[in-house]
Amino acid sequence: MKRIRFATPDISSSECRNVVRAIRSRWLTNGPLVRDFERRVAQLSLCDHAIAYDSCTAAMEMALRALAIGPGDEVITTPFTYSATAEVIRNVGAKIVFVDLDGESFEMNYRKVAAAINENTKAVMPVDYGGVLCNYDRLKYAIRSRSDAFRPNSPLQEALGRVAIVADAAHSFTATRGNRVSGQFADFTCFSFHVIKNITTGGEGGALVWRNLPDIDNDVLETTLRLLGDHGQTTRDKNKGWEYDIALFGYNSIMTNIDAAMGLAQLSRLNELTGKRIEVTHRYNRLFADIPGVLPALEHFGPTHTSAMHLYPVLFAPNGRKLTEAERNNVYWSLEADGVPCNVHYKPLPMMTAYRRLGFDIEDFPNAYGAFESLLTIPYHTELTAREQERIADAIRRAVHFYE
Repeated sequence: MKRIRFATPDISSSECRNVVRAIRSRWLTNGPLVRDFERRVAQLSLCDHAIAYDSCTAAMEMALRALAIGPGDEVITTPFTYSATAEVIRNVGAKIVFVDLDGESFEMNYRKVAAAINENTKAVMPVDYGGVLCNYDRLKYAIRSRSDAFRPNSPLQEALGRVAIVADAAHSFTATRGNRVSGQFADFTCFSFHVIKNITTGGEGGALVWRNLPDIDNDVLETTLRLLGDHGQTTRDKNKGWEYDIALFGYNSIMTNIDAAMGLAQLSRLNELTGKRIEVTHRYNRLFADIPGVLPALEHFGPTHTSAMHLYPVLFAPNGRKLTEAERNNVYWSLEADGVPCNVHYKPLPMMTAYRRLGFDIEDFPNAYGAFESLLTIPYHTELTAREQERIADAIRRAVHFYE
């Protein structure tokens, strides 16, 4: 039986033509198409600024570096995420502080976020899991409740006047909550355009967006963030010939014109791609409504929000009993045998070797473990056919029936 694809980019002739044009222009590295892509991302996010990088990871790290976060500082984030979210905190020399999930969603417990804030805390990095935006109003309330503990150590931190919010919005490009769109909630919002995201710039890609921050020169901030991503190298002055400067120590994180060409074509098809994801999502919702013990773990559409629809996680609780980690793994292998690939998003970071070596213990994060142990993410992309989705649902029904 033919194996179903877990995820795949939706590439049309439009993307191919754009990439070929970029190649034929011979301008392959950071160039005018990148600027066009940035402007379009800023427009869709209702933000004043956007800088494209080669990954969301780079965008998150550059935001922390622009905030001058480093050794002696602490950054709060969730243990229920991919390593990129936490590793950028360590990359800048700050201390990773994990706060457990609230036990009812994939969001951090915001009361515990408030309790974790101290004079060393300089940022919180929430994660918009699966495409659904966090409750940023609750997060901001938690931060404001501990404003007495905030001690700025850079001009940008002082201008903010509180702990910064740097959103890992790798999953949530174009998601909405209320009348706002992803990009409008945090101080800095970091998007991913990785190959399996809802919009891709090819193999990798990311962007950092923000609205004008008060009491600072946002154009200077944009210049700094651009320099950070391109070795700190200034633009050549035509009046000085070849001359350029290295204004600061930076990194090699630029987006290329070829990536941007792909991204621009994807953005031109945004309504089409979103419509396909909506159709796939609604079909899954209908199918799983008829399978007892299989619970979609995310509400992609609600009265106050719309998701970017990146992941479709399901929880297994036949007869009201959540499966154990070992039982969930048995379901995984049963589905594999049926040609239905699945994944787990995510194995909590305190369970990973590198994080255990730092002293983290999963027993301190019971809600993150509880979300992980009975969860699988199933195939979810725009090219899934109705027949494939029905086959996936049937395979899950058979696998879970064993535990009824």
